[in-house]
Amino acid sequence: MQRIRMKNGKRYIDRKTKKRLFVIGMLSIPTVHFIVFWLWINLDSILLAFQNNIGEWVGWTNIKWVFNAFTSNPYLDMWEATKNTLVFFVWNVFVELPIAVLLAYVFYKKLPGNKFFTICLYLPSIITPTVMTAVFKSFVGTDGPISLLWESMGMKWVYPVTNDKTALVSILAYQLWTGYGLNIILFRSAMNRIPRDIFESASLDGITMGKELTKIIVPLIWPMLVTMIILAVAGMFGSQGPILLFTNGDYGTMTIGHSMYLQYKVYGMVTRAAAIGLIFTVIGVPLVFVTRWAAGKIGGEYEY
Repeated sequence: MQRIRMKNGKRYIDRKTKKRLFVIGMLSIPTVHFIVFWLWINLDSILLAFQNNIGEWVGWTNIKWVFNAFTSNPYLDMWEATKNTLVFFVWNVFVELPIAVLLAYVFYKKLPGNKFFTICLYLPSIITPTVMTAVFKSFVGTDGPISLLWESMGMKWVYPVTNDKTALVSILAYQLWTGYGLNIILFRSAMNRIPRDIFESASLDGITMGKELTKIIVPLIWPMLVTMIILAVAGMFGSQGPILLFTNGDYGTMTIGHSMYLQYKVYGMVTRAAAIGLIFTVIGVPLVFVTRWAAGKIGGEYEY
């Protein structure tokens, strides 16, 4: 079928062809982005796991090195890294997300001062992590307000960030302080989309705030909660959090993400970093699909 036609002695392209060219042009941008910045990079990372630093094929050597790190590697304890990674994941999903939903609900009810406190909780999310880490370290430092209060009660304060027993807890506390500001904004926006008629009907039945949150709001914002949980699962093994700014993996705070950073940036072993990433990607991909399936079974789907 002819697409280029003549009109008044000039060539022109019919509307259907123009539409197809527009669609092809718009799809070409994300397609090229996907091929270059996802497919090529990830394929290259997979191949790196089976090579040495000069590009020679070494088979399963790097993979074996990672598995040996679970048992006998004196420079990297993968059991510790895996445990801490799971601790951060559980803390994010089962502590930070529920608190964010609860706070978003409180602010959604427009209690006095809700805008001020929303801004206060959101600020740590937009200030650079370097500054926030320095502020937190100063706050819990030997000259900080907590230390002065502790010592005023006749007890000796030990800097928790460099203590094997409290370093991980300190980082979790920091995560709690800075980790849910953006989530509050997202959850509150989702709550604002719920029709007011639903709440008016429920109030006529004498529903309590607790039941309103658990029986109405949580099921209706469940798709967003599922999205946040899936993103947490997908990034669980690659995220290193503020470990670098706090302890550089010392004092029992090593994570899988930080172990990959150390292998690449400190030791120059990019192939070992690729091997770690490959192993935990193989583990993580099925977890994402299982999480998506389980979340759909638990929450269901609601339209409004």
